[in-house]
Amino acid sequence: MWDEDRPPPSDEEVAKFLREQRDEEVSLGRYSESFGTDLLPGMVCMPIHAVPKPRSDKLRLVNNHSAGPYALNDLISPESIKGVILDGIPALGEALRRYRRQHGTKRLVMWKSDVSQAYRRLPMSIFWQIKQVTTIDGQRHVDRCNLFGSRGTQRIFCALMCLIMWIAVAIREIDHLNYVDDDFGFEEEGLVLFYQPYATYLPAKQVRLLLLWDEVGLPHERKKQEYGQVLTIIGFEVDPNAMTVTLPIESRTKLVNALRDFCRVPPGNRRRSLAEFQSLAGYVNWAFNVYPLLKPGLCNLYAKMSCKVNRHAGIYLNTSITRELTWIANHVEMSDGIHFLSALEWGPEDLVEGAHCDEFALVDASGVGLGLFFPWLNFGFHAVLPCDAPTNAIFYFEALAICSAIHRVSAWRSAHRHVKRFAVLSDNTNAVRIFNTLRASPVYNPILLSAVDVMIHDRLQVRVDHVPGAHNTVADALSHGKLDKARELAPGIQLFPFIPPRNALGAPSQ
Repeated sequence: MWDEDRPPPSDEEVAKFLREQRDEEVSLGRYSESFGTDLLPGMVCMPIHAVPKPRSDKLRLVNNHSAGPYALNDLISPESIKGVILDGIPALGEALRRYRRQHGTKRLVMWKSDVSQAYRRLPMSIFWQIKQVTTIDGQRHVDRCNLFGSRGTQRIFCALMCLIMWIAVAIREIDHLNYVDDDFGFEEEGLVLFYQPYATYLPAKQVRLLLLWDEVGLPHERKKQEYGQVLTIIGFEVDPNAMTVTLPIESRTKLVNALRDFCRVPPGNRRRSLAEFQSLAGYVNWAFNVYPLLKPGLCNLYAKMSCKVNRHAGIYLNTSITRELTWIANHVEMSDGIHFLSALEWGPEDLVEGAHCDEFALVDASGVGLGLFFPWLNFGFHAVLPCDAPTNAIFYFEALAICSAIHRVSAWRSAHRHVKRFAVLSDNTNAVRIFNTLRASPVYNPILLSAVDVMIHDRLQVRVDHVPGAHNTVADALSHGKLDKARELAPGIQLFPFIPPRNALGAPSQ
């Protein structure tokens, strides 16, 4: 038995809200009637409070299952709830691009549907219910249902929604359907069906989903069923006809402030709790829906969080973390918040030789140097390995060669060559992987940060792919300093020495 109840709120408006919530939950059978003022053996009481809803003057009930030395969330291991993968904007973008490839420029509308009081519809095991005791005005109530604030809440509800989504896609053939906390998708403009319970016309796919929900008994409300040519999806404004996703300016400002506030700690206490680290990481990951190139900015934050489990323990906020978070904040602050979904629809095979905006290179690294080969231009670049590079990174120089090629292309802007699509081929799969995922260990991360700075500044789209070593002989010769062999393999090649970008080695930008 454990009581983590807190004193009642001093704000009468908050106290009134909590009472109203209690009365509603009791009337719906989700709270038990009061069983008195004392806990019974085996029971656990966790604190509750109210917070303002985002972009609203209304309040929201919060169950704090992470409070105290015997928090309920500590009983749920992180491993037991892993594996929930929500669709998000990338999945929506891929569905839109796939549709555009098949149907061209047909006008579309976005739609989204939400279940009424979703998480609260699911009852919990009676053995867990007695650990969800809520106290309001000194009276104890057992909360019988799934709730916000529990570590396992999302996994439980997603198990149900995954089954319903499978029925929708596999049995009812509702295509281009995505799920995060709402179900959302797109439909051809004007293609509607009449939904009798709401006495209104809605996009056809949306109606078909609502009819499925009715069949399985999943409640919903009219106000949570939306559609339009531009629609807010998980906080982003999605325009399926312009193929853009936008983070509104007020949301960008809030994100920048959160990043800067996190880095602003007193000199004598440069620590924040693991819970604060996790909260910021989740917030920034949400923003990566619009800013996918900024993923390297959380590298050292994740490294510090690794293997830590005590959410209340302090973690030292080192210079590497603050530098990377400030890097994210600076880029967000300078951006317009617009992400073009159509910008991702190409591969190396789509590049056109001779096109002013297209280019590709093959790169390699050896024990003595770096080599870059631009076949269409018949340009070769060679450099000796920098002496101040890390010594404990196996494929460091292979990744540095990719980064160097990106910087080479950027340098051509001074000669009025503005490349927009650039493919880089490397025979090292590890180096290819970190550029495709934009995730690497801290020793490699300055390389990614350096490359991303160029890509954002120049609006340069980069694709990194693997090439077998047998097809990478010119870059290999250049990396070994075998310039005569390079001339033999590529007659007429023009050779130039180069210096790898200093900031990719961890040095400040000049």
